[in-house]
Amino acid sequence: DFMDFTLKVGRGVLCPRADSEVVCEAAIELLKDAEAPVVYDLCAGTGCLGLGIARHLPGAAVTCVEKSTDAWPYLTANVAGTGVQAVQDDIFTYYNRLPSGGADLIISNPPYLTAEEMAHLMPETAREPAMALDGGADGLDFYRLLTAHYRDALRPGGWLVLEIGCAQAADVLALGAANGWVNGSCRKDYGSNDRAVLLQKPEKSC
Repeated sequence: DFMDFTLKVGRGVLCPRADSEVVCEAAIELLKDAEAPVVYDLCAGTGCLGLGIARHLPGAAVTCVEKSTDAWPYLTANVAGTGVQAVQDDIFTYYNRLPSGGADLIISNPPYLTAEEMAHLMPETAREPAMALDGGADGLDFYRLLTAHYRDALRPGGWLVLEIGCAQAADVLALGAANGWVNGSCRKDYGSNDRAVLLQKPEKSC
């Protein structure tokens, strides 16, 4: 169960956590006044974030993007009949295929564990697919990609909403600032841990 709906899960796909609901809720709040927002959910997994947005904002055009062939059957099953689109692609190149300025919001729960954390996983986490967890040596590989290459896909004033590990807020906010994002902020989850970083594309080019 995630928010107010139920997802199909199984081996090869990350099981959504309640903490991720805060990330989805932050995106919904940012889009509440948009009539027909265009949204991309990157590293979508089950599609929980994109589906949560679509359920609460029926006018939204949501695309869920996932690379994993193991996760793909669960994503396609979960979005079936919802109007949410599923795309199997690699986000390390997908930005090259997006129209400039076409999106209102990009949301992602990317892999963010460090190499040290990957080497000492708790038993319940060790059952999850490594592809959904491994964020590189310092856990920031995907945040570097997202902050560096996905700003152009957003309209001026559009938002990038990222789930983070509880100790990554400062690093991800710094990456955002270094790549020209503005109005960076962090939201805490229900356990009072840092969980969502929000970054905005400037309204006007400098």
